[in-house]
Amino acid sequence: MTTAASPNDAAGDGTPSTGPAPRRSAGRRRRTRWILLFALAVVLVVGGLAAWLGSRVLTVQSDLTAAQTAVNDVRKGADPRTGLRVVADRSASAVDASSGMLWAAAENMPVIGTNLRAARIASQAMHQLSAGLAIPALAALDAPGSEPTLRRLMPLTQRASTAITMLTAQLRQVRTSPDLLPQVRAGVDQLGDVLDAADPVLQILPGMLGNNGPRNYLLAAQTNAEVLALGGSVASQSLIRFADGNATIVKQADSNDYRNGVAVKSDIDQSALDLYNDYLITHLNTSVGRPDFPTAAKTIRAFWNRDIDPDPVDGVISVDPLALAHVMRATGPVKVDGHTIGSDNAVSFLLSRAYQLYEPDRADEIFKQVAMSVMDKLVSGKFDPAKLASAISDGIASGSIMFWSADPAIQEKVADTAIAGILPTTNDETTTIGVFYRDASLGSKIDYYLRSKVNTTTRCEADGTRSFTVSTTVWLDLTKAQSSKLPTYVVGGDWRTKVYRTQLFIYGPPGTTVTASQRPAKKSWNWRPVDSTDLGRPVPSFMTVQDLGAKKVTVSVTFTGPAGKYGPVKVRTTPIAHPTDVVIGKECAAR
Repeated sequence: MTTAASPNDAAGDGTPSTGPAPRRSAGRRRRTRWILLFALAVVLVVGGLAAWLGSRVLTVQSDLTAAQTAVNDVRKGADPRTGLRVVADRSASAVDASSGMLWAAAENMPVIGTNLRAARIASQAMHQLSAGLAIPALAALDAPGSEPTLRRLMPLTQRASTAITMLTAQLRQVRTSPDLLPQVRAGVDQLGDVLDAADPVLQILPGMLGNNGPRNYLLAAQTNAEVLALGGSVASQSLIRFADGNATIVKQADSNDYRNGVAVKSDIDQSALDLYNDYLITHLNTSVGRPDFPTAAKTIRAFWNRDIDPDPVDGVISVDPLALAHVMRATGPVKVDGHTIGSDNAVSFLLSRAYQLYEPDRADEIFKQVAMSVMDKLVSGKFDPAKLASAISDGIASGSIMFWSADPAIQEKVADTAIAGILPTTNDETTTIGVFYRDASLGSKIDYYLRSKVNTTTRCEADGTRSFTVSTTVWLDLTKAQSSKLPTYVVGGDWRTKVYRTQLFIYGPPGTTVTASQRPAKKSWNWRPVDSTDLGRPVPSFMTVQDLGAKKVTVSVTFTGPAGKYGPVKVRTTPIAHPTDVVIGKECAAR
């Protein structure tokens, strides 16, 4: 009997065949090799992409660091043209390194993507600020011709404005991310502050300077020798007309030209009148007594329109000798009445020496002439642009340069910037504490010698409440022997019997209340009830007495607020001849 062979029994003897097996084993081996090769390729590609991305990141980091170093060098006095060219070249390299589809894809990665996006935006912003704005502006200023400086600059600012507005919004958004690495955040915050300051200026500058029709601005000159919250007595005013790139002085006045003692029409808050009295609206000189520049600007405009010129005023600009000293770093010195006044002696001359050489009215006239001479240099283009940018920035940061616009659209754009002179209404971004001074010595120019120091400490409780303690010290750095050599109107009478007083107004954070206060009983007293409020803040106030000879008076107040969001503590103070020494203690010492 014949038996048919099984497909698996090639020999027909029941022994399983091994023929096909090697073919299957080879196939499996080939598939395994392909998988391994594919995996190796993926590893190589991913590794290559990671290496590529890493090299690009290092390039961007190196370029931005070099660019920032060049910016710092320019601020310290290095040649701006050379420095800006370095910034432009290195930021262009950073822009190139952070462009392309692969970088864009990497920006979608968790955590690291946010940092890559921040680096790209920062690179573009630095390039736009340097190559798109600063360098062309320098070239325009250097170009020969008689065309007014402002007219030459207007087209440049208009072209750069759109790109800078877009980059400002993008950087502002990325700054809110909690994923930013500390070293990235530090650079982004620094650049973001620059963009936040530049963006609204570039948007509104052409219109402000008469590109769409004439604009009239009051320039109010404050003198810090008679200290008030925003600086000092409003000594003189000049109406400046900007039209088609030109600036001309239309009219001038000083405090003697006004009907002082008669209140102007005002919508000022009753809380301000209760805290400071009606001198805010009855005397031009003291209109800057409340630490809110819109209040002061509207009052100054009201005085001007009532007593000097009824024509519309488009805004108010305020400067003081400290601001002029900053700006003269860029313009160089000016000569007035045989005196050379520059950045190194403007404050001491205008707030001290001038009052020793001239009668008060003539000293104020000298101040006005210095301010106008500086403005003439600015309008005619006789300044160092790079130095001017940092000078104005310093003046704004210290509160010596402020601006208010009668145009609601323009005012809205500047309201959140330092130049507006407005205290924040929340603690979200910063917990801002205000310490402001007002001279109460009656008829003196003694505040050139005023010195002050502010210390703050923060305490966090287990339930989330937070307390802020503010200690303020004031004194006169003047001896009796020194005061005996000063003019009578500087010391305010007979120095042997004169009593010098300074009022302190301490504005606590919004939403807090006063929970403690300390003061020396013999040299101070409460000026208003300790629970007084103004501008949505608690405002304890004190009258202090300063004896000659650097005898110090210190008052201390604690403000306590409920659990909530509190940004970093910042302190704003009155800009005085010798800036207040501010020490912000450890942000939070939990019990």
